[in-house]
Amino acid sequence: MVHTALTFATVAWESPLWRAATVVVGLGLLWAAIMAAVGVMLVPRPTSQKLALWVSRACHFIFRVIARRARNYTQLDRYLAVQGPTTVLLYLAAFLAIFVAAFSFLFYGVTGCSPPEAFYRAGSSMSTLGVMSASNFDVLAVMFVAAFTGTTVISVFIGFLLTLYSAYTERESYMSKVALVCGEPAWGPEMVVRLHKLQAPPHSGEWGDCIDWICALRVSHYIYPLLNHFRSPVRDRHWVVTLLAVLDAAAIRVAALEGKIDPESARILAQGAATFHALKSSEASQTEDIEPETAIVAWLIEQDIKAPVPGETPPECGVTRAEWDQAMNFMVSAGITLLPDRDASWRAFCQIRSHYFETAYALACHLSAVNAPWSGSRHPAFDFPQAWPARAQQQFGSGA
Repeated sequence: MVHTALTFATVAWESPLWRAATVVVGLGLLWAAIMAAVGVMLVPRPTSQKLALWVSRACHFIFRVIARRARNYTQLDRYLAVQGPTTVLLYLAAFLAIFVAAFSFLFYGVTGCSPPEAFYRAGSSMSTLGVMSASNFDVLAVMFVAAFTGTTVISVFIGFLLTLYSAYTERESYMSKVALVCGEPAWGPEMVVRLHKLQAPPHSGEWGDCIDWICALRVSHYIYPLLNHFRSPVRDRHWVVTLLAVLDAAAIRVAALEGKIDPESARILAQGAATFHALKSSEASQTEDIEPETAIVAWLIEQDIKAPVPGETPPECGVTRAEWDQAMNFMVSAGITLLPDRDASWRAFCQIRSHYFETAYALACHLSAVNAPWSGSRHPAFDFPQAWPARAQQQFGSGA
């Protein structure tokens, strides 16, 4: 009876029907791996491939668990700095593992060899270390397809890395430049004060370069949401906080210094608000089962910013009136002349900031950005003391 059962199991394992089924499974895995790799590395939009989303979510969850061990922001930033690169490597490992599994099924179904030998053939062919001798055309076809797939995936992955780090370098280059006037961490009122100290004209190059950087940031980070998790080399620098400070500085200049909006400021504010909305949408699509929303139209924001403030009650802007008055006093102490009607300036500032503060705060919380002034709250596990730029800290004092 035992001999009969073993014989039946061997026949069932090597039967043509079973081998045909493994070929179907192998082709299915091969198609899924190709679609996931193409969606992550080649398609210029946030991917909706389940495999890539599972890897991103798993990595995000693991690093949030690890980051809970942080006792201060320095440790938190050091832990989370590894998340982005680790996710990239996990993408490659997942793709290669599925490709090897797919070709293992195909080799077994085509040749009828043992599972260990099928696995060896798949790994040997994909790594192009050598192929085993074969006389059948179907076996040779699978071998050459596996070899071509292995080299193609590695080549595309190298190009993917170059694209990611090229966009990262472009982002950080501008942030290093603007850190002189924004402070670290960046803060809108500090940027206004420093530009005043530097005697920079209203339409200086600092403002003109902002629009190019904002548009490049929106395109690169929307196509590759993974870039959101690549942190700056400087601990107190983060792209969300820097962009928020640039927009706040433009809003302060319009509301409290000039009393009217010029085309340059309108473009900066509209493009910045659209960028925050687009990137929050693309980031949410990586952590939740939703499709990324269409980004709001920048010129609609621009038209609304230029419109007069309706009524006496300003909209919510994420900053209290006390914080606003404190910042205005800080600017006056630095020699800046403000408009006489502070109430009107406050209402105008609230109207402008209401277009972008919610999405900016959501991204800052989700990405655990440095807890800069006017950047919202953080997750309770990562709610470390607020950090101020050096000059602002001297003006406000340690008890601010």
